[in-house]
Amino acid sequence: MKLELEATQKALSKFGKDVIIKAATYLQTRKRGYDTGRLMKSLDYDLGVAANSISLKIRMEDYGLAINEGRGKSGGGSGVLYPKILEWVKRKGLRPRNSKGQYEAWRNKAQQQRGIAYVVTRKIHRFGYKGTNFFDDAFAQSYKKLPKALTKAFALDLENFLNFTIDEINNGTNSNKT
Repeated sequence: MKLELEATQKALSKFGKDVIIKAATYLQTRKRGYDTGRLMKSLDYDLGVAANSISLKIRMEDYGLAINEGRGKSGGGSGVLYPKILEWVKRKGLRPRNSKGQYEAWRNKAQQQRGIAYVVTRKIHRFGYKGTNFFDDAFAQSYKKLPKALTKAFALDLENFLNFTIDEINNGTNSNKT
């Protein structure tokens, strides 16, 4: 009989779900990071169980790391950021403003959208941006609760294993006496 870690697996699975739920909530409520919902929908976890180990892997879109950690200034770019920013400007419907901060009418919509995207891209390259820490905070908050739950779950699994082993020994011993 090998040690079955059912309670430990349940505790880690609950931890994974808790991290995902909190991360999704933080994504929606914090100022930066929630646009189309694609990142939030991509949040998931895998609980891997092997003969001698259990692992928990969290998955998300590649750009989730940039949203979480932020981005430092880069001085100039490779041109990868601009098309993504232009798509974002169009999706958000950003419009030019005058010196008083009032919206202006479109004169040449495509050209003005490219101009807005250029300015936003330039600002990101010059100054970077601060991350939201949506995942780090969710993980840290859930991790605080994990050691207690994991210790109890592992103790329960170990107790069940020992009870089963003792029963096997007792049953084996009793059958040898008769």
